[in-house]
Amino acid sequence: MKSKTFLTISLCLAVAISATTLIIGQDSAKKPEKAIKALLVTGGGYHDYKAQKDILTEGISARANVEWEIIFADEKETKAKLSETGWADKFDVVVYNLCHAHETDKAFVDSLSKIHAAGKPAIAIHCSMHSYHWKIEGKTKQWPAMLGVTSPRHGKKAAIKMENVKKDHPVMKGFPESWTTPEGELYHIDKTWDTATVLSRGTIDDGKTYHDCVWVNDFGKGRVFGTTVGHHNSTMKEPMYLDLLTRGVLWVTGNLED
Repeated sequence: MKSKTFLTISLCLAVAISATTLIIGQDSAKKPEKAIKALLVTGGGYHDYKAQKDILTEGISARANVEWEIIFADEKETKAKLSETGWADKFDVVVYNLCHAHETDKAFVDSLSKIHAAGKPAIAIHCSMHSYHWKIEGKTKQWPAMLGVTSPRHGKKAAIKMENVKKDHPVMKGFPESWTTPEGELYHIDKTWDTATVLSRGTIDDGKTYHDCVWVNDFGKGRVFGTTVGHHNSTMKEPMYLDLLTRGVLWVTGNLED
């Protein structure tokens, strides 16, 4: 009888202690930060966008509190979705990883740029620099102005040695003096706009020639982070690359302290 009473008392104490521990744990735990709502716009030719949409969204969300919606479509369907009124309103940032080089509708492209000039942050990756401007008429094209660079071509496929040229910038903290991608396709930059700040430059010929390959851009009221690096899945999967993109997302959305 005494042993049963002791067992009952012990069980009651254990439950009470567990409940107390749970309450204390809840009270002392930090509340999770508000999730960044991001839209990934992706699709087009020449790249494995089907795999990259998962590499990017899963890799960035593993590093920061980011919730995603994805538009994965061809040029025609993407244009229809990005022509809808208020398509970007509910998102904190729009991430472009696409290759839509054949667009000729200047009014459509200008409408995208206006959204970011009004304050919507943007991330632009690789072939986004070869999209929405090759067949658009006019000397001052709004898409390259939004991006912060103008790129007309790329070099041969080769690993890119990326040099950190702005170590004090919050996006580049933690990035080494130099880092070489597993594979690469270095874009030539004919113009880096005055509104852009270069963070890294890349070379594929041991430093004989360089091209800007990571930067941030102030476009109207909006912040933009861009990189021409990211052709191959092998590069996108690298922790260093995903760290860099994540810090870019945090910076453009005002969640990375200067």
